[in-house]
Amino acid sequence: MIRTALEFIKKQLDTYIVDREQDAANYSTNNVVELQSIIAPDGTINATDANHITMMLAALDEERREGKRPQYIPTDDKQFLKLNPPIELDLFILFIAHKKDYGTALRDLSSTISFFQANPVFDEEKFPSLNAAVLEPDKKPWQLIERLVFTLHTLSFEQQNNLWGMLGSKYIPSVVYKVKMITVFETRSKEKTPAITEMNFTEN
Repeated sequence: MIRTALEFIKKQLDTYIVDREQDAANYSTNNVVELQSIIAPDGTINATDANHITMMLAALDEERREGKRPQYIPTDDKQFLKLNPPIELDLFILFIAHKKDYGTALRDLSSTISFFQANPVFDEEKFPSLNAAVLEPDKKPWQLIERLVFTLHTLSFEQQNNLWGMLGSKYIPSVVYKVKMITVFETRSKEKTPAITEMNFTEN
């Protein structure tokens, strides 16, 4: 589900920037946004001028709310399949504009912010291709996403310093978005409960 979300956003942002720039020599489809860690396994910066923006998962957290209850789905044997409530995750996605030309990097960062300002919410009603990367949705429903909600996550100077220190790099023009991701149910539950077939009332 996380992969589904990030690959979808990569494609949408890539398409948006290409259309926005109208500069085929420098901005071409699938060559603007890269989904990968900004840091290579050997600790070096994993970014080149071949792309403009690298996006990566910086952190995640589960959003816990009161009142979430299991769901019950009827089965062919007249029982009910008990499904746990869907997971609500908060993803923190880092978008890094790493072009060597500083002016270009700032322009790419502005384009990223403009994209999410215009599209803060993604669902299948507005974006039918949201789950297009899921090849077998009937067999792997846990990969499906119901909705993505983006909000700009402002970091203090201390938090930025900690983030880039963790990545082992100096600051590069970047922005962090908090993404509320709501997924569908995990349907492989084996816990069943019998259906209620009759009700008895006892008079006092």
